Amino acid sequence: MKLFDEYPYIESDTVVLKKMGAADADALSVMVRNRPLYRYLPTFLYEQKYDDVQEMLAKMDEECFLPEESLLLGIYVKTPPAHGGDSADLQFAGIAEFYNYEEKKGKASIGCRLLPNFWGRGLATAVIGMMKDYLFTQTDVRTITGHIMQANRASACAAMKNGFLCKYPDLLEDWGMPELVETDKYVYKKEWDTASGDSSGADGQPVHVEQFVMAYRADQDRIRALLPDGFTSLRPVLRINTEIQDDKRVYVEFNTPVEACGRRGWLNIANWKSPADPVTFEREGGTVRITAPFLTLTYTGNGMEGGCPAEKDNEGCYFNVPHDTEFRPAETVTENKEFCDCAFAWRFHEGDACGRSEGRTIPAYETPVSRQYEKCDLTAEHAAAIPCEQVLGTYIVRFERRRGRRED
Repeated sequence: MKLFDEYPYIESDTVVLKKMGAADADALSVMVRNRPLYRYLPTFLYEQKYDDVQEMLAKMDEECFLPEESLLLGIYVKTPPAHGGDSADLQFAGIAEFYNYEEKKGKASIGCRLLPNFWGRGLATAVIGMMKDYLFTQTDVRTITGHIMQANRASACAAMKNGFLCKYPDLLEDWGMPELVETDKYVYKKEWDTASGDSSGADGQPVHVEQFVMAYRADQDRIRALLPDGFTSLRPVLRINTEIQDDKRVYVEFNTPVEACGRRGWLNIANWKSPADPVTFEREGGTVRITAPFLTLTYTGNGMEGGCPAEKDNEGCYFNVPHDTEFRPAETVTENKEFCDCAFAWRFHEGDACGRSEGRTIPAYETPVSRQYEKCDLTAEHAAAIPCEQVLGTYIVRFERRRGRRED
């Protein structure tokens, strides 16, 4: 179905998106007169075109829907019925908009704006998710974009929580204001939800992954000095993830646990992958050795299985620093983890961190700030220079990846 074939009725347990009508005029009048609501939005939104919102509602079909300029839906929050009954009442909360529809390319943009009394409830995140699901399951749209003012961190977080990636940061766009507006363009593609993403082999089959994970304790104050604005260090931990894919390609990722935009996960410090980067591996019995000019790692499985406590609050990974705009949801791995012995050494410079596991898993807890270090760029070289105080734990997990991690 094409996007403009009909006005949709989109419903969840708590929210309804549907065509607005004359009964919404009073609530809509309150909305368009709320100046703080529109401080991060373009000046030419359709609901602000007419002084009389009744006129705006009457002309919405003719000027927006029929010419396929935009599809405007009211956002309604379900509330308990005021006088009993089985059906919930619907309280007007804002507007959801589909626009920039390109039928031949299968593309559309989305946006939403909410009355301030609905801010901070996770409603924007829920609405974006409903709009995304509707486009991908009920229409021919395959790519969704959203343009967000860089100052609007709440909207950026709502987009990232739905898996959108900031593919085009630092744009200057004309939003009808005296100056061009600094914006970021977020993208989500339907193919990311399928097994045909970039994690599959050339023949479309899943990739066989052997994943090695090693975490070590390091001075949390020095880690804090590396983090970009908006990120909070959760634990005094640095972690190296290594993957051998289909027993030929190698991917190495260096990260640290953080919280940002209301999500707890890992902040990517750097990553490398063969054949573009000089990362190799070799096997000798039950030992795997990963080698690069800047790093050596050895892992030997010990046959004991278990879980990893550090993954319990892992919602995903932040990429694309310094733009700090790409959040990639955590990959679900259900296979058992095998604990292992591990040794590592960073080799960017003499004296870089190195260490060896102690045959057990050791928890690490947040430490209070005791010293302020000078801020420096978040780079692998700077992070690797922080000494390893103790290797906290290591494991191996083997699985088939059926959904892409989008490491591009």
